[in-house]
Parts: sequence; C-alpha cells; structure tokens
Amino acid sequence: MPKTICFKNIGELIQVESAGPPKIRIQRNCALVVKDGQVLDVLANAGIRPKSYDEVIDLKKRSVVPGFVDCHTHLIYAGERKEEMVARIQGSTYLEALEEGGGILQTVRETREATEKELYLGARKRMVKMMALGTTAFEIKSGYGLDYETEMKMLKVGHKLRKSLKVPITLTYLGAHAVPPEMNKAAYLETIIGHLKEFRELADGIDIFCERGAFSVTDLRRLFLQARLMGFQIRAHVEELSHSGGCYHAARLGALSCDHLEHALPKDLRAMQMSGTTAVLMPGVTFFLANSQLPPVHTMIEKGIPIALATDCNPGSSPVYNMQTVLYMAAHMYRITPEQAISAATLGSAKALGQEEHFGGLLPDQQADFLVLKTDDYRDLFYYFGDNLVQTVYRKGNVLSGEQP
Repeated sequence: MPKTICFKNIGELIQVESAGPPKIRIQRNCALVVKDGQVLDVLANAGIRPKSYDEVIDLKKRSVVPGFVDCHTHLIYAGERKEEMVARIQGSTYLEALEEGGGILQTVRETREATEKELYLGARKRMVKMMALGTTAFEIKSGYGLDYETEMKMLKVGHKLRKSLKVPITLTYLGAHAVPPEMNKAAYLETIIGHLKEFRELADGIDIFCERGAFSVTDLRRLFLQARLMGFQIRAHVEELSHSGGCYHAARLGALSCDHLEHALPKDLRAMQMSGTTAVLMPGVTFFLANSQLPPVHTMIEKGIPIALATDCNPGSSPVYNMQTVLYMAAHMYRITPEQAISAATLGSAKALGQEEHFGGLLPDQQADFLVLKTDDYRDLFYYFGDNLVQTVYRKGNVLSGEQP
C-alpha cells in the first residue's frame, strides 16, 4: 500500500526549479507531503490535517534541501597516491607523474591486482561516507583497468553497489582514460571500440579523457560516433589541463556533459549552449592540484548553459567525499551565489546524468530525496566550512543516513 508521510514544521524548504539559468524556490514554515516515495505537495503548516497521513514527522524548523547528486566520480579503485601528492607540493606536475609511469597508471596497477570483492568493499565504504554527508545519487566511472578484464570487473562492482545500497548509480565506461603501458594508443583504441557491445550491457554511458598524453579529438570523434550507434550516453573529460577542442566536438555529437572545462573557449561554450550540454565543474580538482586556471563559469551562466558540481572523487586529483566541501569551494573560488551553487549540486547534476525528471529538485512527482540540515538557513553551507551540516538524509522519504529529527 502506498504510504503518505507529512514532514511538518520545516523552517526553510529549498526546491530547485532550473539549472540553466539557476533558479530556486524558498518556502518557509511549511510541510512537505511525500506519497509512495515521491513529492506530492507542499503545504502551509496551518493546512496540515494529521489524520490524512500515515505518519507525521516534525522537522523542528530545520532547513530542507534536495539531496546532492554527485555526477562525476571514480569511486572504484585500489590504493592511494600520497607520494604523488607530496611530489606535486614540491613542484612536480600531474602530467609529469603520468609520463613517468605514475598518476593514473599507478592506480591501474593496483586496481588490476585487486579482487572484485576488495574493490567492492572499498567503494562501498566510500559511498556510505558520502551518503552520510548528503549525496543521494551517484555517477561512477571505470577507467582504472585499461584492459578488458579489469574494466568489466569494475563495472560489475558498480552493479553490486547499485543493488546493495539502493541509491541511483549511473555507470560510465571510461576505457579511454589513459593508454596502458603494454599497448600503443592506436591498438588500444581499436580494442575499446571492438568491445563496445559487451560494455554496453553493463554501462549507461561512455567517457574519454581528451588531453595531451591521453586521447585526441580524432579519437574522441571516432569513439563517440560508434558509441552513439549503440545507445550510450556521452560524457567527456575535456579542456582540463590544456585546450584540445574536445568540448566543441563532444557537444556537437550530443554529449550530456562536458566535464572540467578550465581551458574552454567561446567556441566551445557556443556548442554547449546549442546542444544543451551540461558543464560539470569540480573545484576540488583545482584546489588539490593547486591549479590557477578556473573554468569560465560566469560566461556559462550568462549563456544559460546548465551548470553541475561534482567531487570527481578519485585517488590522484580529488580525494574528497564531501559535496558540502564542493559547494563551499565552488561559491568562493568561482564567486557564484548560494542559489547558483545549490542548483548546480542538485538539479544541475541530475541533468548531467539525464535524470532531472526523476530527482534533483525536490519538485512534485520527483523522488523525495532530501537533506535535513542542522540549521534553519541553507546559506550556512557556504558560510561555515569544515563541519558536517547534514543531520538526516532521506531517500524516497525514508531515512538513508543520520537520525530522524
């Protein structure tokens, strides 16, 4: 039987109506009605009839915001790269580490050696932490195998996580993350394309790292044209460390998202604007790698390009679990407003996954995935930092993490 729950006495309810341009709705002293896991209505507290609901929960004047959607992660991996971090602090660069056989390739070696169970337990532990911090939907990429067997193993782990944790997980095949040391690029790209059919059975989307030392625009076009024929969602790591032109071509080929974009040019933004492609931004990477180049965020917003925020959680360039940290960094590094940032971390990120109709805005008929904060002002997420401001995480109206108020 469908269950109807009334969450009353909400001090401040944030609903996200649009990601491009960002727009939120703030309602105060109200109640959220959830039926069978979906948002049914928002009422004034005075309009509540307790006998109409199966359960009434008092949120005690707290602020309620949509659950965070982390639309770009690399959560399935083995090992760490602390030595690389120390070397970078002393002046080494990310590309130098890759060229010397470290970087991604170090994680590849350790991930290949790990068992499926070890990868599952490690990723599950990370995700449980992230859910406690407010993330209610994820994207997870492969890409630390760079061979058929390990990439398949990683995506199978993704399916086990989806089944066991019961949160939305979009799986992306990122075979074109780097070139494995045992093959040349041309031969490896042929291998990726040759196995697309098998990977389509496990992955929702496909991705490529288009960058000097990795893959070219020609490689991107060839891979994406094949992937589109097989029904993959398209995403792309582009314009991160230098400008390649990958963003322009990915958008022209219908990419749902172009990610990073620190070196994006006006031509790239026009292509994204025309295609409706979402810009996925990850300030944690900029901070951790001590980069000075920022993506042209304000131009994107002016052009109406949907903006998303994500952790890019990975062992080499952004070992961060906390979307609250990402929100804070985005506001203060990009100089965007709390409204713009909260929109990007929720509905914008859902749009990057093609899921904006289902979750991300806490709107009627969407899944009731939301956070009860420890405060009555959602702007505290951008004012105080270094603390967990999430008290309770709800998924489809049920407690996912934390204590019920």
